[in-house]
Amino acid sequence: MSSKEFDVGSKIKDTKRGILEKLARIVDKKRKGSGKSQEEGPIQNKEQDNLSPTIPEPPPVKKRERLEPILKKIKSGPAFIALSLGAILLALFIIGLIPRLHNQGILKKYVAIANEIPVSVISPKLAPPITDLRLPGTARGYFETPIWARVNGYIKNWWVDIGDEVKEGQLMAVIDAPDIDRQVLEMEGVLKSAEANLEIARISLDRWKELIKTRAVSQQQLDERQAAYDAALARVNASRGQYEHWKELQNFEKIYAPFSGVVTARNIDIGTLVSLGSDKGVRELYRISVTDVMRVYVAVPQNYAPQIQLGAWADVTASELPGKIFKGLVVRTSKAVDSLSRTLLTEVDVGNPNGEIIVNMYVDVTFHLPRTQETYLVPVNTIVVRADGNYVLSVDEHQTVHYNKVELGKDLGQFIEIPSGLSKDQKIILNPPEILEEGDKVVVVEDLSKPKPDKIKEKKLLQKGKLAHE
Repeated sequence: MSSKEFDVGSKIKDTKRGILEKLARIVDKKRKGSGKSQEEGPIQNKEQDNLSPTIPEPPPVKKRERLEPILKKIKSGPAFIALSLGAILLALFIIGLIPRLHNQGILKKYVAIANEIPVSVISPKLAPPITDLRLPGTARGYFETPIWARVNGYIKNWWVDIGDEVKEGQLMAVIDAPDIDRQVLEMEGVLKSAEANLEIARISLDRWKELIKTRAVSQQQLDERQAAYDAALARVNASRGQYEHWKELQNFEKIYAPFSGVVTARNIDIGTLVSLGSDKGVRELYRISVTDVMRVYVAVPQNYAPQIQLGAWADVTASELPGKIFKGLVVRTSKAVDSLSRTLLTEVDVGNPNGEIIVNMYVDVTFHLPRTQETYLVPVNTIVVRADGNYVLSVDEHQTVHYNKVELGKDLGQFIEIPSGLSKDQKIILNPPEILEEGDKVVVVEDLSKPKPDKIKEKKLLQKGKLAHE
């Protein structure tokens, strides 16, 4: 309320108080006058009547009539307007507060209902004791080798091409190496010359041995002839060694198959210049592979490496051969994890008598690994991923939610393996809402781990039919 309105109200109160005081004095005078007249008698009244003028008595005033002027002043003043506005505002406040309180009550009711979120639950399934691990692999020939040139020259001719099957020792190509041929002829002449000199030295030595018996020559001369013979023999041996060396190089002009197999590569043609050795930049002539038995190399992740057992069977398949399953045997591993890929190189030998698996073919290898611990399978839509790990929400017998931190295993599509963090008696929530927290209350509307009623009846009927048949 403003200071102006407060002054007006005080003035009204003062006016009212003055009016009431005046009315009280009039009433008191009237009472005092009536008492004196009764005591002094009629003579005194007459004298008083003669001496002083008579005062007319005011008419009787009712209480309501006395207050009407005051009320008119109040109604016409600013205080009444202020009081009216305050009453109106109070009424509006009450009108708005009542629906608000009503809505709050309804909201609390629905919040209480919403706190018990309806959920569907399922029990985790125990995974089978054997798990299948499917990994990609590369098929290689059991024996696979490139063939290089041992001499420099030109390809004179070749007789086998890619895809041809060759036998061990079969002639594949011929290299024309004129330098080698010339060296062979030269060494052959040197050898023949040395052999001739050796023959002369032998004849001379034999003669000197006969002459020494008749003492026609001295022992010194005989020793000289013996030394000349020994030197000639050494020259013959050296010449023969050089000749045989160049002769062996000349034999490398012919390319023979080192073993029976299939030609998987040919990089030569007639007239192609070939170079000695297998250095970088030197092309291989052929590549041969044995394909009756294939080696399949697989990179096994580190976490599965301890489960790989030598002598275990594995299934080898290829998308290009639908319906074909080749049985393979784990024969060896590298026994070392690669520092970059963190995988264990594993070899699986596979029989390939019909040649259906070809060299460098991409295949899939399925290992049948025994489990080292009890593992459960849960639907993938039960996993809750948080910053501090992976969780599965379970519901106890009091309909209370609990967060269970779990370790994820292999993803099987619709299901995922849980090696640790769960037990078979727990009920886990399917598609858990994000608003659920530890200790919240829920309502289990469906338990998918329990068979449906019609399935139970069907099972009972089947059991009855079986007993009746027996």
